[in-house]
Amino acid sequence: MKNFADSMNGLDTSPIRKAFELAATIKDPINLSIGQPHFPCPPNIINSLNEAANLGKTAYTLTGGIPELKQALSEKYKSANQINYATPERILVTSGISSALLLLFTALVNRDDECLIITPYFLMYPSMLKFHGAKLHFLPEDFTEEDVKKLNFKNLKLIIYSNPSNPTGYIFSKSQLELLVGVAEKFNSYLISDEIYELFDYDKEFISVGSFYDKAITLSGFSKTYNMTGLRLASIVAEEEVIRELTKLQQYTIVCAPSTTQYAGLEALKTDMSSYILDYKEKRDFVYHSLKDYYNIKKSKGAFYYFIPIKGNDEEFVKRAVLEKKLITVPGFIFNQTNSYIRISFASEKSNLEKGMKALQELA
Repeated sequence: MKNFADSMNGLDTSPIRKAFELAATIKDPINLSIGQPHFPCPPNIINSLNEAANLGKTAYTLTGGIPELKQALSEKYKSANQINYATPERILVTSGISSALLLLFTALVNRDDECLIITPYFLMYPSMLKFHGAKLHFLPEDFTEEDVKKLNFKNLKLIIYSNPSNPTGYIFSKSQLELLVGVAEKFNSYLISDEIYELFDYDKEFISVGSFYDKAITLSGFSKTYNMTGLRLASIVAEEEVIRELTKLQQYTIVCAPSTTQYAGLEALKTDMSSYILDYKEKRDFVYHSLKDYYNIKKSKGAFYYFIPIKGNDEEFVKRAVLEKKLITVPGFIFNQTNSYIRISFASEKSNLEKGMKALQELA
């Protein structure tokens, strides 16, 4: 029997995928596990995708992305994120944030490099960094200046966080981002800001770190904003030397982002999503008011999740929710180092959310 690489030992099937599979086996589940928008991809974006295919735009593109999309992304980063250095030369188009992380970690991280992850975290960060042999350190998302002063590293390669956060919906203050910049500068490390949920900013508090730190590596994508999760499209803004290395690596791995999807991305950047975001803000508020008297929760500021503290073990709670209520949630241990939380998504039809809230109230 052939042996797999040692680096595979730290990987397991994602519990989120297991939740998807579980939901498929239950009749009429109340599914609050899904980390993607419930609304369809807007029809104008679909039309542009189809048009590109019908016009024969299905061949390989330039490795770094089609020039029209890189120019449009440059304008978007400058106007929406105030990242004024985001010229097309400093942008790489790739196949989703997951591919962006794969490129970054492969290009930047050596075995035994230290990496700082803000927690709770997107589950791919620690899994993929362990795959590359990194030594992991964690800092809670509500960190203060005193917490940062205690940090000490011999070989810190990178800092990574999601803003707004998956799984908590937390949005970092400018003062916190400035503290992280200070750490990056002190230890000569890369600062990676995953901003895939940037538009889901319900109280207008989101700030891109790249708006005041020109060495930041900023990730953004189309999956969550436009429900293009399966179409796989994202971009990276970084210093030119970083983009050159990532582009070189993409040539030998991902090759390029899907061609027709890149043309759909052009149309997506022209699409007003404010009505969709307003709908999610109302659902954010509905969930908070439904659960605040039953669980010790803070109102989510962004993305479309709540990270809910529960009594007892998260895996046991998830099993009980399925058995007693047909309710599908995600155990919190995959997002931090405790078993005291569950994650729910409010990217759902209102009727499903109402059933979910009733079930969670009864499970409290």
